[in-house]
Amino acid sequence: MAKTAPPDLEAFSKAPDAAKVRVNTVAALFGVSIPTVWRRARAGLIPAPSKIGGTTVWSVGDLRRALAGAPQ
Repeated sequence: MAKTAPPDLEAFSKAPDAAKVRVNTVAALFGVSIPTVWRRARAGLIPAPSKIGGTTVWSVGDLRRALAGAPQ
């Protein structure tokens, strides 16, 4: 049986660069656990998140550049 991408990852590919995503999506994109996302963000290995209200989010454009190997 073929494995399908989670809906948040399918939405990521269609989202504009200005869109924001939460930590679960970031973890799925990088294939790591949520605690690893926080460690990598603190270490500067992935883009830093921002806060909107009380929610931590990442920019889709920043994540695309990181996934493409662009410097942070």
